[in-house]
Amino acid sequence: MKTSEFIVSYLKTLNVKIIHGYIGGVVTPLLDSVYKNPHVNFFSCQHEQASSFAASASAKYNNSLQVVVATSGPGATNLITGIADAYFDSAPVLFITGQVNTYDFKFNKKIRQQGFQETDIVSIVKPITKYCSLIKDSNQVVNELKKAISIALSGRKGPVLLDIPFNIQQSNIELSDDAFDLKIKTNEDKISEKDLKDIRDMISASKMPLILAGGGCSSSNAKNLLTNFAEIIDAPVVVSLMGKDSFSHNHRLFAGFIGAYGNRYGNILLSRSDLLIVLGSRLDSRQVGNNVESFNDKKIIWIDIENEEILYSKLYPKKVIKCDLKIFLKRMISFLKINNINYTRTKYVTLLSTLKTQFHSLSELKRAGKINWHYQIMDKISSYMSDDDVMCVDVGQSQMIAAQTINIINNQRFINSGGMAPMGYALPAAIGISKTFNKRTIVVAGDGGLQMNIQELNVVAKNNLPIIIIVFNNKSLGMIKQFQELYFDKNYVATDESSGYYSCDFESIAKSYSINSFKISRNSKNIDKIIKEIFNNYQTPTLLEIDLDYDTYVYPKLSFDKQIENLNPALTPLELENLEKILSEI
Repeated sequence: MKTSEFIVSYLKTLNVKIIHGYIGGVVTPLLDSVYKNPHVNFFSCQHEQASSFAASASAKYNNSLQVVVATSGPGATNLITGIADAYFDSAPVLFITGQVNTYDFKFNKKIRQQGFQETDIVSIVKPITKYCSLIKDSNQVVNELKKAISIALSGRKGPVLLDIPFNIQQSNIELSDDAFDLKIKTNEDKISEKDLKDIRDMISASKMPLILAGGGCSSSNAKNLLTNFAEIIDAPVVVSLMGKDSFSHNHRLFAGFIGAYGNRYGNILLSRSDLLIVLGSRLDSRQVGNNVESFNDKKIIWIDIENEEILYSKLYPKKVIKCDLKIFLKRMISFLKINNINYTRTKYVTLLSTLKTQFHSLSELKRAGKINWHYQIMDKISSYMSDDDVMCVDVGQSQMIAAQTINIINNQRFINSGGMAPMGYALPAAIGISKTFNKRTIVVAGDGGLQMNIQELNVVAKNNLPIIIIVFNNKSLGMIKQFQELYFDKNYVATDESSGYYSCDFESIAKSYSINSFKISRNSKNIDKIIKEIFNNYQTPTLLEIDLDYDTYVYPKLSFDKQIENLNPALTPLELENLEKILSEI
């Protein structure tokens, strides 16, 4: 069998139906084989980076293997940001890059390049992949492909890359009987009975336990188990940015999004809880701040699929369990049920309800004396989302406003880039999920982020994808501008239209691609009707431009070296007095 045909056939056996990417000279054999296989389709964005984001987001959406193909040289290097996104956010993606013929590759020669567009992509991406390899011999293809995919899907999932020269793609290989087998290392159950008893005792002794659901909860599809566990121990659940869709926001135990731009009520509970149960989260400085004094006496139970994240943390957990979250939650729930353990924390849950009302996200801009219309619009968007909509958010102010304000319920998903956080992520991410899973997706982006990959509007239009694109146009890079105001004496360098940054008319651009487009501002009439109509009636590409005629801010916000609950804008003395009174009643 021809090598390229084997690769495509093998991917088909793994239920890969779409291969993302962009064609180029040295991947033509592989894509020709895709074309000839009726079960696998090639889907191209306008740029390799966009294809890499599309695949990575699709992998995050349902934790399945996604595949990207790109040519050598610039094709391969254009993938790098997407590879890093998949690596930092644990998304299982197989990247296949074409390479020059083996007889044109420089190998150990002390020259920069021998073949045209020859680039040693393997050496470049080694730090941001779980495994990468240049296939030098056609006899390596079967084992290397199986090895790479197994690594991508085992343990903490992540990206792998195979660099396959043109002549090897063209070669014929002999297949053994087990050529299409795949062995994936299963996650082991290493939880002892003592571990379960210790955790039970710590929960029983706690007055204010808190569960922190991280990205591991979303990627392991543990939402139902997490809900069951939280209800049994009657403990509130806060979510990280990557774990935002792991717990329904309309549940009585939902306690908010935490971190440097987190909901104030969630950060208060994060700081004041006496027991923190961390499920698949890193507890990095963006989550707990640089000043971790409030965590010094807190008991922490930390469950993660790898120990490395815990070993290098500034925090010192009381109990560490290296385990897949699904396995842990199943064992813990079973143990609690067998022992007929169920907790009731009425005063604590009442406290949560009070805090959520008092420190709702729409109140923070008023507290800071700033206009909050952009928050009001985000709140309206949230109210009109369908039960199974997928929201893909970009990076910057729009990302944090969405994280603070969007209420994720039922089967809704919230997809974003947490670790790499590249601008221009949301539109390709939505394209990937919409095309791969036939889903309506919603893009939330700022004007800066959308312009990073604005060419992908062509892909949305030509494929008639049911994507609603919402762009908050404040004609600036709002997040950095707010940072410059706070720390650099309002020296706005390259962040607004007076200092070298430029926005555009998104409504007109969308129309040029034959995409339905609308624009609203604070003075527009029938704003609610327009947003409702877009969400209720449109299954075709639609763009809504939110024209913001004022400097936008994101609050609350944690300043450097402040404890996580001491957010800006600061609470008044009376608010602080009332808060302490409420907390003292537990």
